[in-house]
Amino acid sequence: MMGNENSQLNGLEIEEKAIEITDFWSHYQATIKDSCRYFSLKSDGSVSVFKGLSVLGPLWTVSTPLEKLSNNLLKYRHPCIVKYLSAWQQRSTFHLATEYVQPLAHILNSQTPLQICIGLNNILQALVFLHEQAGMSHNNICVSSVYVSGDGQWKLAGLQYLCTFAESNVAYLKHARIHRYDKAIDPNEDSHEITSKVDQYAFAVLVEDVFKGHRDDEVPHLKEFKTYCRNDLQNPNPEKRPNLSEILKDNFFNHEFISIYKFLNFLPLKNEDERTEFFSNILSHLKCYDEETVAKQLGGLLLSRLTLLDQTARKDVLPFILKPKNDRLQNGESSGFFCLSIFKEHLKPRLLQLFSVRDGQIRMLLLSHFNKFVHVFTHEELAHQILPELLLGIKDTDDNLVAATLICLSELVPILGADTVVGGKRSKLFTDGRPKGNLTNSYTKIDNDFYLANKVLRDYHCSQPIFPVDASVPGFEQNITLNERPSPVGGEAIENDLITIDTQKNNLVESEDDWDEWDNSNRHLVTTDNIQANNYYLNEGMSQETQFTESIPQLSITDDEKPPTKSALLEKAALNAKRNILDISELDIKNQKIEVSKQKDDFDFFADMMPVIEKQKIVTIVENSENFNKLNFVPDEEADENEGWGENWNE
Repeated sequence: MMGNENSQLNGLEIEEKAIEITDFWSHYQATIKDSCRYFSLKSDGSVSVFKGLSVLGPLWTVSTPLEKLSNNLLKYRHPCIVKYLSAWQQRSTFHLATEYVQPLAHILNSQTPLQICIGLNNILQALVFLHEQAGMSHNNICVSSVYVSGDGQWKLAGLQYLCTFAESNVAYLKHARIHRYDKAIDPNEDSHEITSKVDQYAFAVLVEDVFKGHRDDEVPHLKEFKTYCRNDLQNPNPEKRPNLSEILKDNFFNHEFISIYKFLNFLPLKNEDERTEFFSNILSHLKCYDEETVAKQLGGLLLSRLTLLDQTARKDVLPFILKPKNDRLQNGESSGFFCLSIFKEHLKPRLLQLFSVRDGQIRMLLLSHFNKFVHVFTHEELAHQILPELLLGIKDTDDNLVAATLICLSELVPILGADTVVGGKRSKLFTDGRPKGNLTNSYTKIDNDFYLANKVLRDYHCSQPIFPVDASVPGFEQNITLNERPSPVGGEAIENDLITIDTQKNNLVESEDDWDEWDNSNRHLVTTDNIQANNYYLNEGMSQETQFTESIPQLSITDDEKPPTKSALLEKAALNAKRNILDISELDIKNQKIEVSKQKDDFDFFADMMPVIEKQKIVTIVENSENFNKLNFVPDEEADENEGWGENWNE
């Protein structure tokens, strides 16, 4: 069940069951409806909400641990520190909303050694930022202070003990010891005058904890780095402990895989020559590592904005990254880098985010490779997320963008159907003009040719057959099936006349009343020869009804005489029409004369329907104002009660 909380984040729904409970807060997963998708890579608006608990202690007299954590997350922003979203007070409980994260302790067993190596690098980057940029000491480095974001990146939290180096004295550390990780505390901490190297000792303990159960040869230089942590970072003398920035120079954080990770992270700082050389060889280096590790740790960086805009990456890297592996490859076709299952899990959420980016270059890149990855999305994702963004693209002023968008919309028609993609009311406007005898075989042949030319759609069943142009045959040699040639100019009029005469004929035959005396004088205005020509085609080989033959004379054709051709009849009708026209102005509809003859002795069928309007009778009533009262009305006893209501009222 979901609970709807009143908060500064509109549409926030917090799960009732906490995923983590500590001495200071309870950690819940939540969802923001209709939110921006940058909250998490899951594209569903997932966030994390922490609800504070009341804690007693000398360090929490002014603010609770969660309030202090919230203030520090808001103040100190870094890519490797948990991202702050919002905070609010509800009744007596303080709430903190952050990006979607999970406790590292929940998923540590599923992390590979390379993922752990990159995660430690992230935590070390955050600590270097706090020490050297902010001048702050964390004082609580341990597994419980590390969280994993939606894209698999380790991020530092647990900033409730954060303080400046001046405040980090023996008394402060002693007050905080009750809730700190015991194993990460130097046994001689109270006797040391230097308290600025507390985080070095705790980081060495963190390295030991996260690599527990892993062999030393699973990551390059892991064995040497563990020795370095024990001897140097946990040195009993704090003065001999190195600075955190020096730890980043160790070989453990500079092997090939983590070097690729660092280069992608700091891509804005690299010059063009370095980027060109890097992207030209990156795929050959990444093939040596596990696909899932590469996708989880580098997938977001490979699809970052800077990578997508780099010309070398667009040519040598992205065509392979944006294409899932396909076992059914045609000759000369290049394979993708990630298998389909890994692509769906790690790269698909990022692609859904990229479609909402209003950058023309990024959109054009996605459209150019759209047919390679369109099949990884579900119908719901295509209909509700991809399709609206594509429809928005056809309204842009860039003609190239609109053209590419229309091509991608055509890819969605076999998957979603034309009703979803095009919308509106559609009707059958085209017919199949091929011979019916070869209809089935022709369909099969054309469909096979189409799927060979467009292999992206072979897994989807199209609701209507598609007839492509065979690319292997030149355009001028292809057999194009056309509809029947239209009638010549003037032929449409004959077809209309045939339909009109046929309708009149049916009406005359099926009429139940006798209309012999009804004289339609207008019929003499119709050209007799035209009617005869049309009547020949209607009544050839059939007997004529009496009424129809009386009004339209028939042509006399003997058995030895061949029937006249259609063109001959048309020429004859045109010549006769010319002879009957004395003045060209007669062709104007305004000047046409219609003779209407009326006979005096015609029977008037509407004579008995003439309305009779009688003059109203006016009755004058003399009123005596002196004795008149509307309450003094006395009915006449002798009057008939039915009088004045008409006859047979009671029937």
